[in-house]
Amino acid sequence: MTRWFLLGAVLLASARLSVAQSLAPDTLLAHPAAPAVAEPQAAIEADSVATRSLGEALRRGEFHAHARTVFMATRNRGAAPDYHAQGVGAGLRYESRAWHGLRVGVEGFFLKNLFSSALAAEPARPESRYELGLFDQEHPHHREILHQVEELWVSWQPRAGLQLTYGRQHLDTPLLNSQDSRLSPNFVQGLWAVAKAGPTTTVQGGWLTHVAPRSLDRWYTLGEAVGRYSMGVAPDSSRAAYLGRVPTPGLAVLGMRRTLGPHASVQAWQYFAPRLLATSWLEGTRTFARPAGRWTASGQLLWQRSLTGQAGGPTNQRYNEPGEQARALSGRLAYQHRARQYAAQYTRLTAHGRFLFPREWGREPFYTTLPRERIEGAGDVHALGATVAWQRPRAPRLEAGYGYFRLSREARLNKYSLPDFHQLNLTATHAFAGAADGLRLRTLYAAKWGANRASYLPARVINKVDLHHLTVALDYAF
Repeated sequence: MTRWFLLGAVLLASARLSVAQSLAPDTLLAHPAAPAVAEPQAAIEADSVATRSLGEALRRGEFHAHARTVFMATRNRGAAPDYHAQGVGAGLRYESRAWHGLRVGVEGFFLKNLFSSALAAEPARPESRYELGLFDQEHPHHREILHQVEELWVSWQPRAGLQLTYGRQHLDTPLLNSQDSRLSPNFVQGLWAVAKAGPTTTVQGGWLTHVAPRSLDRWYTLGEAVGRYSMGVAPDSSRAAYLGRVPTPGLAVLGMRRTLGPHASVQAWQYFAPRLLATSWLEGTRTFARPAGRWTASGQLLWQRSLTGQAGGPTNQRYNEPGEQARALSGRLAYQHRARQYAAQYTRLTAHGRFLFPREWGREPFYTTLPRERIEGAGDVHALGATVAWQRPRAPRLEAGYGYFRLSREARLNKYSLPDFHQLNLTATHAFAGAADGLRLRTLYAAKWGANRASYLPARVINKVDLHHLTVALDYAF
């Protein structure tokens, strides 16, 4: 395994041979294939002048291509198995010009396992947790090329400040998001609207019915998708088995973002999945500019309740329990001084119940969340974190993040049986300029270790704690 970690170090070092440009904070979540949904423009080009016919709008459309290769390696403690994998993917995206406010878009993508260790579960060898996610988790033995249509949509902008999109599309909200750090991110299908409600307020939302989760090679209804990843344990500590038993027909989402002057902003989101769950999300940010630097205080509140009906059937066949609730608070204080940023974070999940949001739909955005772990599925959690980032112009962005996570030992509050643990992440992101414009190299090293090894069974924490993990991702978009 040592040679695989050395390979990642060599790739990272080689990044400094070219000129780089400044980047925004990057936690291995951005995907060059699918740009985030933009807010409606204050004004749009006059369609009658831009394109005089539908055929002209289609002919004048633009193509965009991207390629990605990701290497991952995990080294577990002691005699536990190690894993590695290298995958490659490429896609082509087309978007037409506007014709009377109408646009269409389509994207296809393929990916391939170039080489890997054994990733599927075998006798005395658990399934890979991270590396298998590069490919198709439901068919771990498959090595052939995987492909699918990721985007296929029609968008209508009837007036400035209002945009409606229907079809397969890429969305990023606090809880429903692309959660990308593999070869291909999440995509969803449904109707989505974005509207400007004044110069400082944006409202968006819609009704979504299908999802193409990352690490899976097909589209599912939102209910069918729940349980395709690991299901953990039920509140009675039995193995969860709710796959195919989640009756929700879709997900309704409504969100609002508002700027409160030049130094503050707030956003509120509501997620409603009939017969499954309802989740409210609120986040506020306030910046204080000082001569010596800039301070930023941010806070998040989450409240969730189960919409599951009267209990029926075995407990392990239900995604959540009737009447189950969850409440969360997350806060961050950050200080920016020239090229350096320092931040401290804290998250509290109360003991009212487990915070649940299907991992197939997105990834939690708590301030203490670090790449390669999450606390979704848990309750009664205290999480502490700190990050340090360094970003100079024309240089790679370097970031270090640490987190301590104290979790409940009760099955009803610990769906994935995580012990208390520490995590240290080191990341470097380098965006090339000049002749290599569009090329980006990102490297992540993560170390995770149990806070009290005497309190857990080593065989049950393989791929969870007591490990070292390396990811090297190379993207090229043009």
